[in-house]
Amino acid sequence: MFSCRHARHIERSAFPVTDTSHNNTTATLDSSAIAEATAFNINMLSKIRSNIIDFNTFSAKLKVDFESEAKQMAGISAVIRMQKDSIIWISASLPVIGEVARAIITPDSLKAIDKFHKKQYLRAIRDANDVLNIPFDFKTLQNLIIGNPVYLSDSIYQVIKTPAVISFSCDSTLFTSLFNVFADDYVLQQSKVMDKDTSHKRSCELTYGEYRSQDGHKFATRRRVFVEDKNFTKIDMDFNKVDFNQPVSFPFTIPSGYSKE
Repeated sequence: MFSCRHARHIERSAFPVTDTSHNNTTATLDSSAIAEATAFNINMLSKIRSNIIDFNTFSAKLKVDFESEAKQMAGISAVIRMQKDSIIWISASLPVIGEVARAIITPDSLKAIDKFHKKQYLRAIRDANDVLNIPFDFKTLQNLIIGNPVYLSDSIYQVIKTPAVISFSCDSTLFTSLFNVFADDYVLQQSKVMDKDTSHKRSCELTYGEYRSQDGHKFATRRRVFVEDKNFTKIDMDFNKVDFNQPVSFPFTIPSGYSKE
């Protein structure tokens, strides 16, 4: 199913210390150096965006380990299906027990059932953090699942180049994002999103590895997600089957007798 690329294992590395004021970005550069740096940044962004996965539908089977301050679960078998910009459907199963949870997420809402405890969850997507444990909107969650950059903008600064990895920072309206990309082909190695509102102390770190080629896409089959907010959430994902642009269905019903949460 996958054709192998470089055998890069998932690896967490440190991000360079950032100066969010940007004061050190151009202060010591002359006009020609500034022009060269600007051209490099434009070219780098273009190459990173050329790796962005576009799709109509997506489906995957994966193994998931999940940990939060409240619970820890390993060896979860998950199925994810997506219709771009429309629906994210997730089913989670445990060995012997079978399916324990199912969720359907749209840009506006989340519906989920906990079969183990016979509970149902109905939320507006803006209020779904207690169920998802990830403080993202629909489109950002979609990018996280597919492996596209999260909160990548044109506002690039503090670029640090090494032979293996290029590191840089960028700004969006609400967040500062840090990125490490591989220097040879500009796929993601690691990113971190931090809330500009320091009172929130909210961040999400994403690590990517074990890239494979699938339908012309470079897809990271290993992911780690570490979210810090008031509490923490750790998610390890190991994709073992991926399909793009195949017919998908999103079955979802709430059994009678399930209590509302």
